[in-house]
Amino acid sequence: MPTENEREVIQKAMAYDLLRILKQEPGKTYTAEELETLIDAYISGLKQ
Repeated sequence: MPTENEREVIQKAMAYDLLRILKQEPGKTYTAEELETLIDAYISGLKQ
């Protein structure tokens, strides 16, 4: 089980990764459904 500090680092890394993905297309706007799909795909990729 990760420590509280490790969980915080993991959460920050995930947020940074998602920001990098979103910045690939700076002019694009995303619906809530698209963001959910993106986050689900990101999490599924981490589990593999």
